[in-house]
Amino acid sequence: MVSEYRLTDPADRERFYQLYLYAFNGQDSEARRRFFNARYAHGWIYGLKHDQQLTSGLYSLPFTVNFHGVAYKMNGIGDVMSAPENSGHGGAGTLLKAALQEMHDRHVTLSYLAPFSYRYYRRFGYEQVFNHITYTIAHDHVPAYHPQHQGGHVERMSFAAALATIKPLYAKKAQNLPGGMVREDWWWDYLTLKNRWDAGVYFDEKGQAQGYAVYERSGAEMTVHKLLANTPAAFEQLMAFLLKHGNTFQKLRYESPHSQYAGDWIQEPYAVSAVVTPYMMARIVDLQDFLNRYPFTLDFAPVAIAVEDPVLPVNAGVWQLSRTAGQTTVEKSADAAPELTFTIQQLTKALMGATSLHALLMSGQGSGDLAAAARLDQALQHATPEFNDYF
Repeated sequence: MVSEYRLTDPADRERFYQLYLYAFNGQDSEARRRFFNARYAHGWIYGLKHDQQLTSGLYSLPFTVNFHGVAYKMNGIGDVMSAPENSGHGGAGTLLKAALQEMHDRHVTLSYLAPFSYRYYRRFGYEQVFNHITYTIAHDHVPAYHPQHQGGHVERMSFAAALATIKPLYAKKAQNLPGGMVREDWWWDYLTLKNRWDAGVYFDEKGQAQGYAVYERSGAEMTVHKLLANTPAAFEQLMAFLLKHGNTFQKLRYESPHSQYAGDWIQEPYAVSAVVTPYMMARIVDLQDFLNRYPFTLDFAPVAIAVEDPVLPVNAGVWQLSRTAGQTTVEKSADAAPELTFTIQQLTKALMGATSLHALLMSGQGSGDLAAAARLDQALQHATPEFNDYF
């Protein structure tokens, strides 16, 4: 059933846009309208009105993410806003609850968002899952770098011109990601509308593209936003290309979705600043589907978990999980005695690999039997989750 808060009047787009400009202190421009309209056209748009004035709004963008080979539907929440005269009256929270309910009704398994406040969104079942590390090096500390692999070449072009080459490389990688997005064509086009990016694409000796770097030149800094290399030669040649920009910019930056430190790649790590930044939050919306298709790594004996989810009560209750001969069994039971108890946000954090069940219990998040937590932990995915998009 379509939510009563969905905006369907064609005039609502302009109302939403004007509130968006005011709430986020944005300036109207043709470029901004183009990327806003592209996003609006693909979203589930929600709003509250008073006397035909839009007082609160948000969008829910349908995507697909890949989690260790399993494709899950995921809706990204953005532009959560209220007019200042209506702020603090619960309008945005009402819309977010409606969006989550519609996601569940339409069999969307996960939801991600970029929070203005982690404390606020935890009230709705979201939890910090994705982090980034930003590496910064001043131009006078950029090391001389000579690739061991000398074959092939890097071709510099605009991001838009590089899309035809970049998209199939990313699509292949997106078949097995730790939570990253399977990018549709419209999203690639949206990225060209919103960002002024350049690209360097590495081609091997046979003329086959094997990697790329997407970066932004802004004032005295160059920032690398995306980097993909399929071969050692691709990595080395792309790094050599990027480091040569140390002659042009005061600082070089790389925002990495890999939250495991890699600054030791530089000969003198003290020259590199590495800052871990909380990035996106995630939430399991359809717990039944997430567990049914979860890519468990091992068989395990039954474990009973009590889940608390006041926003989506369908997820609450005692869930009994087991896996035998590669077949997962998930049952909601009113009779089973829980061995573990977690909120939906705590469980999201562990199941997506941002922490372990054992670590949650040891830090006072959740309660239950450590042995049961360890038994299930052995079968979970523990690769650090990564997400390299923004909405």
